[in-house]
Amino acid sequence: MPQNSIRTSLRRLKRWLKNEKDSGPAPGADGFLYGWINAKLLEMAESGLRRPYAWGMLQGASLAAALGIDRISVAEFGVAGGNGLVSMEQIAERIEKLVNVKIDIYGFDSGEGLPAPTDHRDVPNLCSSGLYKMDQEKLRARLRRSRLLLGDIKNTVGEFIASKPAPLAFIACDVVIYTSTAHALRVFDSDEKTLLPRVHCYFDDVLGFTYSDYNGERLAIHEFNAAHPTRKLSPIYGLKYYVPKEMSHMMWVEKFWIAHIFNHALYGKRDHLVQGHNLELKA
Repeated sequence: MPQNSIRTSLRRLKRWLKNEKDSGPAPGADGFLYGWINAKLLEMAESGLRRPYAWGMLQGASLAAALGIDRISVAEFGVAGGNGLVSMEQIAERIEKLVNVKIDIYGFDSGEGLPAPTDHRDVPNLCSSGLYKMDQEKLRARLRRSRLLLGDIKNTVGEFIASKPAPLAFIACDVVIYTSTAHALRVFDSDEKTLLPRVHCYFDDVLGFTYSDYNGERLAIHEFNAAHPTRKLSPIYGLKYYVPKEMSHMMWVEKFWIAHIFNHALYGKRDHLVQGHNLELKA
């Protein structure tokens, strides 16, 4: 066996042994689904796939499997160059081999970069019109299965809902400004058939710089919650204790919320996140 292959195998064995100790209990009589999710997350991270996208999509697919749903949607708001969407495609291919769930992928973007900031809520000190403009021809050549929804998000979200997609299971929101985030969150106004009862949400622009509760994505989240008595977005508190130990210090862990659709008919159905042995998963 070539030396490089031996070293790779040894690294994988070392990581597996460390993961057995540090990633929390594996699914079992008294276990949690986190053990299985974290093991698959580590495998995908080793291949260079986006950790937060992998973690959120694994959560969404496993919830769908527990609820008996065989097809889901995932979406990225703010595609820009498309690296995130390409990673979503690769993650989806892997997940579909692990659970009996098919994944549809959508990318929302104006195609022309960020719109001009409206006022202070759109963090104008950080953003300007045309920032992160997409090269559409180059991106389309890279995509294999994603559907691009180009145009103003306030219009394309409505078109997405009207198309009656498979239930939304995960969103990655990377639109930076308040206005676009508020439009993106309208996806959670849709009928429950378009949503899982809990949708994992990754908000990329909520930490550091001059982001606050009064501008950008955090303000849009706050206003959504204030306007919806039975649908709420909440951070996942203490998530760093549930991801693999070697990832617990990473910034992405602090950027996860869950959209709780409390008035969803399936909200109270067991999802096997606790005692995950009741859920059929592939090794």
